[in-house]
Amino acid sequence: MSPPAAGNYYIKNKASGYYVTSDGKDSSSTAVHTTKPNGDLDDKFVFNLRKGDSDQYFISANYSGANVPMCEIIQPGSTVIWTTNGQVFRILDAGPGLYNIRLLGENRFWYDDVASIQPFRTILLNTGRTGDACNWMLQAA
Repeated sequence: MSPPAAGNYYIKNKASGYYVTSDGKDSSSTAVHTTKPNGDLDDKFVFNLRKGDSDQYFISANYSGANVPMCEIIQPGSTVIWTTNGQVFRILDAGPGLYNIRLLGENRFWYDDVASIQPFRTILLNTGRTGDACNWMLQAA
């Protein structure tokens, strides 16, 4: 599958069925969460993918305008956080209708922490692809 076009998307995790969400505040250095919506998807679930070179993207929340980057010290299990600075991610084919979102220059993939307590989960960076929890569906918004 080819990389997605630039545009607005809902980002859903295959393993959990949860969507990446914005709370409208998205304070710098706070965690990016996933949640299962109650009813229809609204603006809090819409994310903009801005295309860089090839399969490289900047990801931001339409609702708050915050960027989805990473902290400077990156280790397995690091939490994906909000900041005002943009971070480049690679969006890679992971099978029919599925993608892996990888931190550029690192072997770290977005991973929905399916073991955490509901209603919110935290997106982590894990080394390598760890099954369906690293697979994301991008649905046009």
